[in-house]
Amino acid sequence: MTVLEARTFLGTLEAAMEAEAWAADQAKRLDLSERAAFAMTLCLEELFVNAVTHGAAREVRLALSEDTLEFRDDGTAFDPTCAPQKRLQGQTFDFEIGGFGTGLLQKFADRLSYRREGDWNVVRLAFGARSR
Repeated sequence: MTVLEARTFLGTLEAAMEAEAWAADQAKRLDLSERAAFAMTLCLEELFVNAVTHGAAREVRLALSEDTLEFRDDGTAFDPTCAPQKRLQGQTFDFEIGGFGTGLLQKFADRLSYRREGDWNVVRLAFGARSR
């Protein structure tokens, strides 16, 4: 992966919003399609919030190539490619929130991979076509 842009963020919920805005700006600069930009920022938000809230991540590192986001966090080991996908059952106005994130990642990313490098979770997501 040839990194075009990279940035490090603190592991806080406030930084998650900052990272999402940064990624949206980069998606425009890289000329990603609207669908790819939406998918990337949605998945980034899901990964970031979960890394901070459930994994106690103190730092998050993002790297972007033309259509790929690499998300690194120093939180508890968690492989989203192996986690069970929770599905809605019945009426959607009355359901328990939580547990849908891995399904969301798998639905919106064209490709999803995970590896553990030392103390870091490394998730790579590809989002497909550029708008050209």
